[in-house]
Amino acid sequence: MRLVLLAAAIVTAHADDSFFEKNIRPVLADKCWSCHSTGAKLVHAGLKLDNKASRESVITPNKPEESRLYKALLYTGPTKMPPTGKLPPETLENFRKWIADGAPWPATELAIQTTTHWAWKPIANPAIPEVRNTVWPRNKIDNFILAKLEAQNLQPNPDANPATWLRRVTLDLTGLPPTPAEQDDFAANKNPEQVVDRLLKSEAYGHRWARHWLDQTYYADNIEIGRRVPARHAWRYRDWVIDAINRDIPYAQFIQQQLAGDHLPWRTPQERRRNLTALGFLALGPWPLVNADKVQLQMDVVDLQVDMVGRSFLGLTTGCARCHDHKFDPISLKDYYGMAGIFASTRTINGRLGLGVFSNVNTVTLPELPEEMQARATETTEYWRELEKARKTLEALKKTEKPDPKEVTAATNAVKLLEFLPPTPPTVHAVQDAETPADIRVNLRGNAHQLGAETPRSGVAITGKIAQLDIPDFTSGRKELAAWITAKANPLTARVAVNRAWHHLFGAGIVPTIDNFGTRGLPPSHPELLDYLATEFTTNNGSLKQIIKQIVLSRTYAQSAAPNKKAQEIDPENRLQWRMSRRRLEGETIRDAILSVTGNLDPTANGPALPFQIKGNLSLGEPESFIEDVKLDPATRLRRSIFLPVLRKSQAPELDILNLFNFPDANQITGARQSTTIPTQALYLMNAPWVQEQAAALAERLQATNGTQQEKLHQLIRRVYAREPNPNEIAQLQAFLESFPPTEAWKRLCHSLLISNEFLYRN
Repeated sequence: MRLVLLAAAIVTAHADDSFFEKNIRPVLADKCWSCHSTGAKLVHAGLKLDNKASRESVITPNKPEESRLYKALLYTGPTKMPPTGKLPPETLENFRKWIADGAPWPATELAIQTTTHWAWKPIANPAIPEVRNTVWPRNKIDNFILAKLEAQNLQPNPDANPATWLRRVTLDLTGLPPTPAEQDDFAANKNPEQVVDRLLKSEAYGHRWARHWLDQTYYADNIEIGRRVPARHAWRYRDWVIDAINRDIPYAQFIQQQLAGDHLPWRTPQERRRNLTALGFLALGPWPLVNADKVQLQMDVVDLQVDMVGRSFLGLTTGCARCHDHKFDPISLKDYYGMAGIFASTRTINGRLGLGVFSNVNTVTLPELPEEMQARATETTEYWRELEKARKTLEALKKTEKPDPKEVTAATNAVKLLEFLPPTPPTVHAVQDAETPADIRVNLRGNAHQLGAETPRSGVAITGKIAQLDIPDFTSGRKELAAWITAKANPLTARVAVNRAWHHLFGAGIVPTIDNFGTRGLPPSHPELLDYLATEFTTNNGSLKQIIKQIVLSRTYAQSAAPNKKAQEIDPENRLQWRMSRRRLEGETIRDAILSVTGNLDPTANGPALPFQIKGNLSLGEPESFIEDVKLDPATRLRRSIFLPVLRKSQAPELDILNLFNFPDANQITGARQSTTIPTQALYLMNAPWVQEQAAALAERLQATNGTQQEKLHQLIRRVYAREPNPNEIAQLQAFLESFPPTEAWKRLCHSLLISNEFLYRN
């Protein structure tokens, strides 16, 4: 009998509902429905956008360029809508994406489950299930998995071989493959716990898992959506995340610092710096800075913050309640504006005097250490010397009889860049309380100029009585919100955190919709296991490392990825976890792994990412100010991917490997990345100069070692595949070498292995 899972009855997690509710419905309600809806007094042209048949007459799903609605919004067709003026570029992009994704329209809303929905219930500490096969479990996690399998008369897969397990756990915890020395050590000691402890203590662990967290935020090294306005100090937040994860700070502290670091106590300048730097979580985002309507701009920023906090910490699509009560979850309009009031009482954007339509992101000066003061004094002296020299060069060029325009432009930019980058005390992009924190009024249909009832600042009542916050006068309420989110009475926070860890280790969460624990999300495959992990997480003071260690030392994690016909028929999606799911490496992991096995990976960590190749003065008052072109700094181009620039929408051309292999859009919150398979990925790996350059470096390194051809081939397999060669494999590789000229053979062989499925996938 085929296993029937409730998940099969729910349409692919309804991931598009939140996008529609947040980005499309408010615009339709504000700009279109007065003339084009069932409730309109006079329906123009017979078009009712809230009617399916009528709507489909102007929308071609998946083809925005062919849709009459999109053409009207672009003002390129015979009809130009709305007649009051063309919509902003970011709104037009949202409509393009919505139509390209099939123009999904949420179905009739469900009856809201206020008490019966599993996610709202308190976390239970479940009893450990009894199992028939008492030999198989290695820890309590295995009992929960095996009990479900035995209920379906299924057996778990055999263990993966040691080399496969070592490569799996090393990639999962550090994003790098195991070195031959690490392979030798494991073969000699055969101690998995020792391996896990070593990996969790490594700096590479933070580099790997910080990227997971940054996917949940709007982190990038530029700020504005359409223009590349640099976020000069963004790297400090990235480095804070890495440090916090490596130090394994309690999860409650991790949340509180990011929401209210400026309100937390501190004893040393270093601690104060960490608290302030963590506020980059709220400060860095795809803010539409070029907007003369500062009131609407502020509420648009607040909406993104409310949505990010709800999804990242609580697994709730709170942003869907901006214009009306949530269609599916018990999140009211009052709840939304209760939380929105907290962020509206927070200064994220600075509208500096004289900038007109331009705004800037708030910055805060960090406490300066004595050694930093001394270094800055030296830098300042040198800075003024360089600036004066650059100005004199520019003046001399202008005075020549026929100055070369290119030389003048280069000299002008050199002066402007120096003027933009004087030595300053350490600074971060961070939020602060507004001068007059206060409750706000409901924005009718999301319009900041059409106001309804005032709402007290609060949390979300979905989780019970603790939603009401006691906020002191003259403060934003961020500290109280953080305390509410991290309170033990809140059943969502710990569940969301441990489910996300499970997702990153197995490729799918116990709750597959890791950002949506609401009624439109998928239910947990193992609810008791989820609560067991959440209880362990809370008991261990919110230690992510302890949860990860338990999971990767389980026998569930140690299973092979081999197929099983019976299990495949009963549970094709592997929700019962009868095997380890085989997964392709992420784009940055592919890049970092290639650099690692070729020996070219630069271990230098932390620090600025942007090379600052710019146009204009970059003071945001100049309309042409933006990052003109991002070329990787030769001094940093071989570092781990997390230390390279992250740009909104598309990465630098030298990082096409990220663009092609599903690196997330920094304008979106990405809990679960897509993993597409398209021809351009293979074409890139076969033809990209960067990949060939790394293959040549590996070949050169191998040829420079002592040993026979067989010994070098043996070394190559261990470097690239992290295992011993299979029988007859050496002979096959030797035959491959003989197929090409000697000067090309090793390079082609190394290239072939680096782009092979065995290297690109984690079993």
